[in-house]
Amino acid sequence: MRFANLNIFAALSAAALLNAAAETLPFAARGFEASKRAGIALTPIGAETWDFSGVGEVRIAVSNASDRAARVRVAVFGEGMSLDAKPKAPCRMSRVPPHAVRTIAVPLNDTPYATDAPVALTGMQGKVPALDDLPDFSKTGRIEVFADATERVIPVVLGVETAFAARKPKIIPADGFFPFVDCYGQFRHDDWPGKIHSDAELAESRRAEAAWLDAHADGPIPGADRFGGWAGGPQLAATGFFRTEKVECKWWFVDPDGHLFWSLGVCSVYPGLPTRVRGREAYFEGRADDSDAWPLRENLVRKYGEDLRAPYAGTAHRRFRAWGINTIGNWHHDYVWQMRRTPYCACIDFSSRTILPSWDGSKAHGRAVPDVFSPKFAEDIAAEAEKWAAKIKDDPWCLGVFVDNELGWDGCGTNVAEIAEAYYSTVRAALRKSLPNHLYLGSRIHNDFGEIDAVWRAAARHCDVVSNNLYDREPSYDLPPGASDKPILIGEFHFGAKGRGNLNGGLVAAFDEQERGRLFRQYAGKCLDNPRYVGCHWFQYQDQPLTGRFDGENFACGFVSICDVPYPELVEACQETAAQMYPRHLGKGESGTGTLEAQ
Repeated sequence: MRFANLNIFAALSAAALLNAAAETLPFAARGFEASKRAGIALTPIGAETWDFSGVGEVRIAVSNASDRAARVRVAVFGEGMSLDAKPKAPCRMSRVPPHAVRTIAVPLNDTPYATDAPVALTGMQGKVPALDDLPDFSKTGRIEVFADATERVIPVVLGVETAFAARKPKIIPADGFFPFVDCYGQFRHDDWPGKIHSDAELAESRRAEAAWLDAHADGPIPGADRFGGWAGGPQLAATGFFRTEKVECKWWFVDPDGHLFWSLGVCSVYPGLPTRVRGREAYFEGRADDSDAWPLRENLVRKYGEDLRAPYAGTAHRRFRAWGINTIGNWHHDYVWQMRRTPYCACIDFSSRTILPSWDGSKAHGRAVPDVFSPKFAEDIAAEAEKWAAKIKDDPWCLGVFVDNELGWDGCGTNVAEIAEAYYSTVRAALRKSLPNHLYLGSRIHNDFGEIDAVWRAAARHCDVVSNNLYDREPSYDLPPGASDKPILIGEFHFGAKGRGNLNGGLVAAFDEQERGRLFRQYAGKCLDNPRYVGCHWFQYQDQPLTGRFDGENFACGFVSICDVPYPELVEACQETAAQMYPRHLGKGESGTGTLEAQ
């Protein structure tokens, strides 16, 4: 395998590629190959190891000089760490497009809480470690930057920097740790701005926010029409429903009134998920029974009353207008979208209810692809489309229709192209017959297990908009060569943060709430600058339960907390993005160029 010549990068300014305010590090680099990875190993210059004990995060700027995209990973090895056994080296991944540069951030000392002795926690992904189990980066001798060996791509390192001071975790005595969840579903062993301590505080938060919403009722989007489209922009043909159109070489939604529309959305607008109590009764303060807890719903009842549907949904719509959110994405309760105050995406969650594939889908990630060659598949999707037609066929507030979510195309074997073609063409035919007024928004392909060119080409042939759930610090996908020219919608992205009682930073973690807002601006801004992207939808509206949902996910990724309190840093970032999104995507704003680097 040939390695890129690193000498030419000695003169490059890492600060220009990374964050000029952070500390950039000199390093020596050499190529390496292992059984499952190949890349560049970085070591200190002038010392045997780096002392990262006071460092919160390490960032590496990497370049992909090849003609194909590569999943590039960065691992930071403290003393005794490996990728295969404990103590494990922290490792983060980013998809780097061909001939592009990306920054990959690896959190090091970011743990907000620890116990003085181990405590056993089950059913939740983010946990509280024991003090002795915290990683030690005081003698860090090696950083690896690598791609999977099968990709035959060697990334080039352009710069290394450190960012953020290390967190000093709050130490909690193990013998007093339980219960660690208070009656509002919050972490009991800390305090922070926005924490709720009483029903009176919940009531006061509702009153104070109502006044704020009144003051921001018009929202941050200049010249917004009733749908959140751009009444102050070009006037196009008004068809009474959402459609897509290319304007000045850039893809757009066009709203029912004929105005340009860029979809800034949020997913999962519903009053919470349960968390398991049975077998974990000791976790929860003041809960005597073993029935499932619904912390968000319980807080909403305290805040809005038993009949919470109208006030919950009404507050959500008021928030969306004030924040600059103009779309309700995938996953929501009917009574939310049925108010018809914010455009919404219909969600036909189909694959989980149809027959399983006849091929071996057990090796697939994501949901099983249905048996597209069975007559029952066409019958079932047609029946499901008819059910939705009875509710939304003539509704101008429907942005479009998602069918399925994150299907496991990698389990379809060598005939994936034929399967994908049959799947998307059959779904399109059913939607065109029953829901002819609405856009087909695709199946929300997940890059981690759906980056198969044949799938994307089939989706682009038959979908009006190709949807992609893309968790990364920047959007990084374009349609493959030979695909039909169609717009792309990001169906999910997020940045979570630990601290403020939260234990899990989500699929892409920010170091703190301020960094979460910065990353939101960056991600949405890159989408706006891409001529093909027509929107991005944040996952999700509310934080997940501290003790985990059905699969243990306890991501602190919401616009609002488990007590329905908005995160002000994220709201501000959303407002700022919405205020300039239309001229920026059109290429007329100060921030926007209308282009991204070649994909």
